[in-house]
Amino acid sequence: MSAATATRGRALHLYREFLRVGRSFNDYNVREYVKRRAGERFRENRGLTDAEAVRETLAAGEKELEKTRRQATIYALYGEVRRPNTIEV
Repeated sequence: MSAATATRGRALHLYREFLRVGRSFNDYNVREYVKRRAGERFRENRGLTDAEAVRETLAAGEKELEKTRRQATIYALYGEVRRPNTIEV
């Protein structure tokens, strides 16, 4: 497996994890924000070719994912019970 393939797999895994964590938020607006923001960030960095810049960006993304996971945990502890909205019904 080449380095580019491994990096691509790591980036896709990171993106899927953002979407998965985003679905765990009780608030519809926060869920959509996480989904939208993840897509924006990955699209804006899709053209990176420098290996060092790619590594730094992925490392920053992993830190951001951990922060998002902590936020999801806090929302679960103190937020409202999730109710489906009209779009999800």
